[in-house]
Amino acid sequence: MRIVLKLVFPFLILPLAGCLSAGLGGASLAPGSAGVQALDGGLIGQSDAAKSLSDAARAKALEAEFQALQYGLPGQAVPWSAGGYSGEVVPTQLYRVGSQDCRGYSHMFKGKAQPVKAVGTACKTTNGLWKPVA
Repeated sequence: MRIVLKLVFPFLILPLAGCLSAGLGGASLAPGSAGVQALDGGLIGQSDAAKSLSDAARAKALEAEFQALQYGLPGQAVPWSAGGYSGEVVPTQLYRVGSQDCRGYSHMFKGKAQPVKAVGTACKTTNGLWKPVA
């Protein structure tokens, strides 16, 4: 019985090993990382209401957009907050257009004024980074 356990156990753990190396543990990105930069301001950068955000809040918002696009479950909010501002990014189901993976997402953020919701779509580029397309 012990021999069978020793032989079978590695095969039971193997499927979970990818979760640790793929970054599904919610690892955070530096604001200047390529993944965040590729978002080119993201949805938060397209909103006039977001112009009042501090640099720290803008960085947290962009990081949440990247985390939602890269790792988020459809309909599952990725929250963020910084400097009196907060928000959440909710991705849709991943879908394919030609050879590109794409997904829609919404970004609701709150600050000193009324909450603002922005909606858009991003697709993965050939180098694996998310780029807003609509």
